[in-house]
Amino acid sequence: MSNPEPTKVIEEDDPANEPTVNISIAEAQKRAQAAADTLAQRDAAAKQQAEADRQAAQDAAQRKAEEARIREQERAARAKALGTVEVSDDDVTVPVPERHTNDKFLGSAGLALIRLVLAAILGVRGVQVLWNIGATTDWLTTHSIPNATPIAWSLGALLLIITVLLVVGFGVRLAGLLTAAVAILMLVFIQWGYANPFVAGQAGFTGDWDVVVAGVGLALFCLGSGGWAIDAAMRFNRAKRKQYQ
Repeated sequence: MSNPEPTKVIEEDDPANEPTVNISIAEAQKRAQAAADTLAQRDAAAKQQAEADRQAAQDAAQRKAEEARIREQERAARAKALGTVEVSDDDVTVPVPERHTNDKFLGSAGLALIRLVLAAILGVRGVQVLWNIGATTDWLTTHSIPNATPIAWSLGALLLIITVLLVVGFGVRLAGLLTAAVAILMLVFIQWGYANPFVAGQAGFTGDWDVVVAGVGLALFCLGSGGWAIDAAMRFNRAKRKQYQ
């Protein structure tokens, strides 16, 4: 009697043999949602940072543009104050202001000569007044001038100041006016007074040199310094500033 074939036992699936799943579907969905939210927050934060960087770069560019504009305005203001003009290829050539007749060669030479001659006369008188202050005081006193001592010092100092102004050509109109005033006061209160300026046997008349000095002073007050002077340079610079404005 033959042995029967061994019986193949088919084991049914045992739920206990399946791997244990510890995470439920709801929990998995919750974690997936949390991860998605985290990614979304990161994306939003990155976008906000990029926007902030863009805004910062834009603000920096605006600040630089504003600073450049302010510097340009300051440079233009300084150039306008100094009378300077930047020249470029597109600039129209601005003609040089024409000099006055008195500032040209002959006028400048003539007025410079008059200034120097008058300065020599006044300078010598000023030195003599201060060097012999006692004699000057006595001379003023004999002509009934009160406070002769301070007037003598003031007269000598004023004559020397006028001399310097005439030599350098600065404030020539004022110097001419002061010269004329001093000469006229000298004529009225000292040279002429109540006496007849025409003296018998004397050439000319008393105070004729003071009349010449007063006339030259008034001429300089009317004509100015001429071109060979500080006044002329300042006058020319003012004319250029007005033309460039």
